Amino acid sequence: MIGSAGTGKSFLLKRIVGMLPPDTTFVTASTGIAACHIGGTTLHSFAGIGNGNLPLNECINMARRKSVVHHWKTCKHLIIDEISMVDGEFFEKMEAVARNILGNDKPFGGIQLILCGDFLQLPPVSTKGAKKSFCFQTSAWDKCINTNIELLQVKRQNDPLFIEILQNIRIGRCNPDHEKVLAETVNNNVEREGIKATRLCTHKDDVEHINSVQLKKLPGDSRIFSSVDSDPYLSDTLDNSTPVLGKLHLKVGAQVMLMKNLDVSQGLVNGARGVVTGFSGTGLPIVKFTSGMVKELSHEKWSIKARGGLLVTRRQIPLKLAWAFSIHKSQGMTLDCVEMSLSKVFEAGQAYVALSRARNLKSLRILDFNTGCIKAHPDVQRFYYQLRKDSL
Repeated sequence: MIGSAGTGKSFLLKRIVGMLPPDTTFVTASTGIAACHIGGTTLHSFAGIGNGNLPLNECINMARRKSVVHHWKTCKHLIIDEISMVDGEFFEKMEAVARNILGNDKPFGGIQLILCGDFLQLPPVSTKGAKKSFCFQTSAWDKCINTNIELLQVKRQNDPLFIEILQNIRIGRCNPDHEKVLAETVNNNVEREGIKATRLCTHKDDVEHINSVQLKKLPGDSRIFSSVDSDPYLSDTLDNSTPVLGKLHLKVGAQVMLMKNLDVSQGLVNGARGVVTGFSGTGLPIVKFTSGMVKELSHEKWSIKARGGLLVTRRQIPLKLAWAFSIHKSQGMTLDCVEMSLSKVFEAGQAYVALSRARNLKSLRILDFNTGCIKAHPDVQRFYYQLRKDSL
């Protein structure tokens, strides 16, 4: 199942999960955050073959561990979200491991695959400068995937012009009229009553630096909120696989983002922007959101499945500092007020992911727009062209 940003892929995927037998359905995603959003585990944790860089026979031996074998032999339906970030070599080895472990020569050992994502968004992460292949470029894909569904109607944005611009940028195009519209967003005033725009950055280090510097500029001492983890030894795993950190530093005036849906009708949704206005008598943060809602926030719970299927939980205030946020971590989110510098864009699809986080043109500010940052991977364009041609 493919589709551009905001077409409802995650919504539909959750409905599919709800229709499948839970005992034999394994819900996974290519990243920990994406897995947490859909109540699953990472694909790497499920597969049990590390990063897949070892020779196939060693990957098979790794997958023969008792807890991993149990996953494979129980699984009848395997769901993989954010499939665009799964590299081809890993997908190929996983398919071979499935056949070997299950003793079944059918594609993927007879397991039904349900894949979801958009290959025109973030690609597999490159290591040591070596570009990774897409999983659709493998023989395993040709054997295993026989039905393709493309979602076409954008739900996130409702401005026809902005949707048209985004759909063109997704395929690497930006005509002079669209360029002018995007360049003019530099003058947009996207701040609202003390709530400043979130700067989307290409690099994690920039995000951490901006948030740290801005927090230190605020007067007074930080209030530190520590998570309550069911297994403290897995705190690093929880940091990487849940949208909240083990330690949250806040002050009055801190720019924050809500990291969980609390009340959709009141605009308290994942990605909602706000500012800390104070702390309650019990020390909990009070946040004013862009919707106008003022809310005292208490601890919320996230659950993930760690290695061996162990269920691990974290309880934490559902906030993150939001002067800056990474493009990578923003994938799948809708942001209320956002600004970006695209000069450091280094991957195909990165600018599209960043721009499509905005709800509309009025909530978007681009500091340095130029068409050089608009990139779509030619291999993906050819793949999508062939899919549509075959569907006619």
